[in-house]
Amino acid sequence: WRRVRLIIVSNRLPITARIRDGQLSLSASSGGLATGLRGCHERLDGVWVGWPGDVSSFSGNQREELNRRLHERRIVPVHLTRQEVKQSYEGFSNAVIWPLFHYLLDRTPLDSRDWDAYRRVNERFAEAVVGQYRDGDLIWVHDYQLLLLPALLRERLPSARIGFFLHIPFPSYEVFRTLPWRREVVEGLLGADLIGFHTQVYVRYFRRALIHLLGVDPQMDRVAVAGRSVSIRAFPMGIDVDRFTSLASSPRVAEEMKALQDGSGGRGLILGVDPLDYTKGIPRRVLALHTRPDSGAFPS
Repeated sequence: WRRVRLIIVSNRLPITARIRDGQLSLSASSGGLATGLRGCHERLDGVWVGWPGDVSSFSGNQREELNRRLHERRIVPVHLTRQEVKQSYEGFSNAVIWPLFHYLLDRTPLDSRDWDAYRRVNERFAEAVVGQYRDGDLIWVHDYQLLLLPALLRERLPSARIGFFLHIPFPSYEVFRTLPWRREVVEGLLGADLIGFHTQVYVRYFRRALIHLLGVDPQMDRVAVAGRSVSIRAFPMGIDVDRFTSLASSPRVAEEMKALQDGSGGRGLILGVDPLDYTKGIPRRVLALHTRPDSGAFPS
């Protein structure tokens, strides 16, 4: 018996690399995915595979130092060219999948020419994972930038245990069917043994996609694919509550809060931690929190 080794695979790594005053600097990433999975990576033996960001301006020595320091943290970088990032990440992932899966069809260019680049980058990730894989490892793939990766890994590692989790909504079939590559996306996900979504609603939408696109009807939370049983389930993703509670009650935070309150002039304070993204509804939330001084009613 040996401890299970976990291979986490995501587009971005849990660290951000920068050059400051000619020196390499590594800092923890602040995204929700990195925050949510950092504990798993730290507690379990294994590696994290992902893109380290744009290092095209790094010198040869700086890139060697980056790879060495990432290796010490059990992190495996997948270096992408600027063109690959522009086409796969910015062009297809963020310009097609992101708005479509958030029901913003008017922002979705369904004639995108970046599909081929998206597939090539997924293949790059597959080769990186295969290079790290050992018999018995558990592979955990994350999010919409890597929708094809489970099937690509299944082709190369037929007996591997593969999980996938989608960190954004999975849309209703009426929306999903507008994606020209909808069948390829579904088949890509079915390379996993377990496909996870945030809610039961997203599970139901994915099951409908299977029925309409592949003619297979999942029984309960499972579907038979090429002699394998694929589980489809909801796993509402949370945060490390104990860690954030500890931070919130720390003396440093208490001092910062007091300084803000003392300088507010008696005004109410609202704290929000949100990406500045058009899907987050920030202007509407600001309107909801803003009241008219004369009546206290919400603005129309």
